[in-house]
Amino acid sequence: MEKIEMGGAEIINWTKTITWESDDCHLNATCPACEDAGAKRIRLKVRSPWPPHDEQPLVVCQSCGTAFHPTMGQPPYEAVLDPLVDVYLEQNAGIDVMAELLAAVDPAGVRRYIEIGCGFGFLLDYARTAFGWEARGFDPGYSARLGREVLGVDIQHVYLHSAADAGAEPFDLALCAEVIEHVFEPEKLLVILRDVLTTNGTLLLTTPSASGIRPETQPGTLLSLLCPGYHYVLYSPQGIELLLRRVGFKSVSVIDRGHTLRIAASVGEELRADLTRAFDRSSYHDYLRTRIKTTDPVSPLGVGYRYRLLKEMTNAGDFKAAHAAQSEVAEVFLRRWNIDLADPAALYAKLSESVQPDSIDAYHALYPFCLGNVLYFSGILAWLADGQRDIAYTWFQAAALAGERMRAALHIIGADDEESEELMWRARGFVAHLLAWDRPADAAEEVLRLGDHPSPLLGERIPAYILEDTQRKIFVDLVNLGHYAAADRLVVPVEAALPAEGAVLASTAFALGILTLNHRKAPRAAADFFGRSYEACMALPDRETAPIARSLLWPALFHQGQALVNAGLKQEAGEALRAMLKPAAGLPPLPLELRARAELLVRTQHLPV
Repeated sequence: MEKIEMGGAEIINWTKTITWESDDCHLNATCPACEDAGAKRIRLKVRSPWPPHDEQPLVVCQSCGTAFHPTMGQPPYEAVLDPLVDVYLEQNAGIDVMAELLAAVDPAGVRRYIEIGCGFGFLLDYARTAFGWEARGFDPGYSARLGREVLGVDIQHVYLHSAADAGAEPFDLALCAEVIEHVFEPEKLLVILRDVLTTNGTLLLTTPSASGIRPETQPGTLLSLLCPGYHYVLYSPQGIELLLRRVGFKSVSVIDRGHTLRIAASVGEELRADLTRAFDRSSYHDYLRTRIKTTDPVSPLGVGYRYRLLKEMTNAGDFKAAHAAQSEVAEVFLRRWNIDLADPAALYAKLSESVQPDSIDAYHALYPFCLGNVLYFSGILAWLADGQRDIAYTWFQAAALAGERMRAALHIIGADDEESEELMWRARGFVAHLLAWDRPADAAEEVLRLGDHPSPLLGERIPAYILEDTQRKIFVDLVNLGHYAAADRLVVPVEAALPAEGAVLASTAFALGILTLNHRKAPRAAADFFGRSYEACMALPDRETAPIARSLLWPALFHQGQALVNAGLKQEAGEALRAMLKPAAGLPPLPLELRARAELLVRTQHLPV
């Protein structure tokens, strides 16, 4: 099998090869979704990683909002020994995201399952392991050949030209995840998918969303959406629904998650799928544990399974299991790469001093692709499970650098990893956050600098939503710790980014109220913040049980009353405290101590309640 060289040895920030075009640039092209044949506005141009690296225009259909590359050629998928297979196995295969999609259907209603474009075959393996389904995949690519060999799943290395090629017996469920964006003749594929299903069968699709193609989308996400040279079309919700109905699917449901479309469809009138159904992650955890026992620990597959279990257990708050998973990962890293996770300071120094590798293979000889994310979750464990903020600080420093180094290696061939980008910036934010306890002034300084300084290797700016979230959390902790002078430095950006509603508004407005009352000595303004916190808690649909409402609803109301008293507004103070002394039904219980304080305030200040 021929290996086609892509990119080169140069580390390129591929997002900087994107040129956003003005409204008056158009091309004549037929939309693959709605078949509109009119002129299409060119949204952007991006360089292809395939030799000779031509610039490709991306046009947007004004009828349905679908975006596509009208000048793009068919990539030679079968002829490429994918240089990203190890990246996929160790780091960026979203097995949990794919497994979550299967939660849309009742597993008891599925016996036969088919997956088109199954790649390595993770979901085929999960489906047979977790549910006992008879699972078959079709994919001509290199990773599918490797997956069939390693996982032992039923993958046919061919394109489906007709439903008959899938076998005589129909399937209850078909999945086509992250495939249709590559297909130049999508109707043919969808007709085959329609015809392989039983009359009550369900088709599930995922594909990148055209709604994510915006200049403000964070660079790694944007590059993953465009995937230059590979993604031919990025559908809009309207466009994919029009296409499905045109080929005979009568029932269609589409959810736009901002960067990804999730779609369920059926040829019958009843759609036996619910894309909003909750995903029970325990079955996924059991799958990871099962496969960890059957895979070579130092293989890319074994590394990936172990990293994913560490991530899952950390996110679930099962810190005992997370520590056990961390120990397994550490043992593998030491055996395979001579990386000692017991000494994060030495690892950070090594990452800081080493020369950036000039190829994916050279990078992988030195580091696992999941290194940055393993360091990130190690930092979370050190902080939240062990209370070792100093060690967590170093973990996050190393995580941020390792994540960017890995992404720089991927940029050589025009690829990126969205999760690594996200956690890289989160780690940088936590480096500032961990200073709040012992060096509060430095915490404020560092988070302000975070918004002004690009990353060292790729020169990227922190995404606004991560910066705002980081500033809010540091501000709230500084206030709670009594470091008012340091918190005061963050008031302007925090107040400017206050959300309109929800738990984040409740907690941030409460902290603004405390600072304004106790440090700025502005009781009337403080009362306004406490009022906003109280109203945000009251507006929650689950306000009786929501943790934020149980912890802040009554304190916000009491502090609003106290602040109004301090401002000399006794009438307004009495009105605020009346709701405490005569609470309505359907609210969290009022703590007795807080009620006593409210009664004392009313009595001593002679408030009209």
